[in-house]
Amino acid sequence: MMYNLTKLTLLLSIFMVNALNAQQQGFGLVKSMEVISTSGNHTPDLNSSSVVDGIPIMGKKADRHNNKYSLPFGIGFHAIYFDQKYLASNLFLSSDSTILTARADTLYQNTSAYEMKGTIRPNVWVFPFLNIYGTFGYTKGLISPKLIIPSVTIENIPIIDTLVVDSTFEINDEVGYVGPTYGIGATISFGYKFMFIMIDYNYSITNPSDFDDNLESHFFSPKAGIFLGKESSKMFGALWLGAMYINNDQTFYGKVDVVDIDPAFVGFFGEEANYSGKLSAIQRWNIILGGSIIINQQHHILVELGFFDRKQITIGYDFRF
Repeated sequence: MMYNLTKLTLLLSIFMVNALNAQQQGFGLVKSMEVISTSGNHTPDLNSSSVVDGIPIMGKKADRHNNKYSLPFGIGFHAIYFDQKYLASNLFLSSDSTILTARADTLYQNTSAYEMKGTIRPNVWVFPFLNIYGTFGYTKGLISPKLIIPSVTIENIPIIDTLVVDSTFEINDEVGYVGPTYGIGATISFGYKFMFIMIDYNYSITNPSDFDDNLESHFFSPKAGIFLGKESSKMFGALWLGAMYINNDQTFYGKVDVVDIDPAFVGFFGEEANYSGKLSAIQRWNIILGGSIIINQQHHILVELGFFDRKQITIGYDFRF
């Protein structure tokens, strides 16, 4: 049996652009900022002076009100690993030599995948509360689709039109891929004293090598957290809890030997049939738990974990100026 899941490999080239949020880029505008410590809350020693006058916009006004905000410019490195299950549907069979098609209304499956990605993220706080960023990097992953098709409905048959055929066949494969990823996103972040909230939206495109189509993905992630530290140290940290939503439905297709489906199908489709279908994550949301260390205003380090259906780990470093 021969299977070619080329388009299926586009499925997971998505994720990591949004996996690291603005915690690595700073925390936006924080009013009356405090850091929780065992000796009592205190104000961290942060200097928001920019290398470019007027960036961020409204930064001078924030200074007059003694509010804290991040240095405007930054460039960071991000890396992520994740594992998740997916759902295939709308499986169709066709042939270049006939108008006949076949569809599978029922699929038994166990499709999973893992992925690793490294990206560079230049970013700027246009306003003290609004960060705009781009992402450029590479993605490497492996998809393991396991599909069992118990029956198919042949369509476009002259006179009778359709015919249901009970003929079980399987699609099993492991497909690796690698390709560049690029995108753009925005984060809105506000804080008050020792608490902060942020909302991130990201759009990305991945172009795996040797494939014609790009993968377009949308991300949305709300989070809330607190600042922690010691009064005797200039360093402080942050902890946050949130969620991440990813919309990355895709089309997959390939070829299958018809004799492995049913030898009787050779008369309908020839020796080889094309197949295509839809693929989407079983669960679009997961829970995010993360933490970061702010060594000083210029150096930020982050670790983030994802739970429930989509398991992930992210690490990152950001340099600000």
